[in-house]
Amino acid sequence: MNTEIKILHSSCCAKGSPIKEQLEKLAQENNLSISIEELSEMQDTMVYGTMSFPSLVINGKVHTYKSFTSDAELLAALKAA
Repeated sequence: MNTEIKILHSSCCAKGSPIKEQLEKLAQENNLSISIEELSEMQDTMVYGTMSFPSLVINGKVHTYKSFTSDAELLAALKAA
């Protein structure tokens, strides 16, 4: 099953984010299939109802990225999706 992930950034922080690399690394190391889309335009990010950036939308569920204090916590969210 493919996990759909959207990374929501504020417009000033969208370029060169390490979050995408972190997600790709975790997916590769754990044999997970993911697709990643990065959104930074206000009209795109506001659809998800969060004002906390960066945020992750994992299969439609919004998570504040800062709430993941380790790769293990992020991996658990990816596997639970």
